[in-house]
Amino acid sequence: MKLSEQQFEQLLQKNRLILSLIGVSNIGKTYWSKKFSDVDFRHINCDDLIEAKLAPVLKELGYSGIEGVSRWMGQLYDERFSANQQKYLSLERETMQNIFGQIKKEGNQNIIIDTTGSIVHTGKDVCDKLKKSSLVVYIEATEDIHDEMFNQYIEKPKPVVFEGVFVPLENETVMQNLKRCYRKLLNLRSALYAEYADVIIPRETIKENMGVKQFILLIKQSL
Repeated sequence: MKLSEQQFEQLLQKNRLILSLIGVSNIGKTYWSKKFSDVDFRHINCDDLIEAKLAPVLKELGYSGIEGVSRWMGQLYDERFSANQQKYLSLERETMQNIFGQIKKEGNQNIIIDTTGSIVHTGKDVCDKLKKSSLVVYIEATEDIHDEMFNQYIEKPKPVVFEGVFVPLENETVMQNLKRCYRKLLNLRSALYAEYADVIIPRETIKENMGVKQFILLIKQSL
């Protein structure tokens, strides 16, 4: 959704602004979405909605939370990964269609959609609809922080879709394989995120002590 600064401000004041945050896992989408909820934005957390759909399966396995979803999906080298990855994407598509239906009926509250990192793998139809329905803000993980993002992925496991980037190499350790494929995934996604974004904000321009008003100003300045 292309907006001028004036249109952005008018929608914000009329409680009709819909923002979507996109970017890789651990880049800060949920952190900022929660901050926006403190200023009366309705926070729609896609991870939570997908987790709820998986709840019966997770409960049987003794898993819970986003870490439980990650354990259920598995890693690239796990036999279950390919099938569970496709199941996850199917649930994500279903979740996004439900969200589009909800926001179409609402018009009296500002909304922020906290997407998953894999939103760009759900299909062009879903991404086009997200762009049509909201102002899409891409929090960009520039190449200089790719190692940092990988370390966060290892330390704080989240379900990550490695769509089409897994090619095992001989004499490669599991960690080497994960790191190489993860960097390849980041490069692939960077192009896809940029394709669907209305606004691109490099992560390093977002300061730790920044408030919501300053973040909104960053968005407006990038329109």
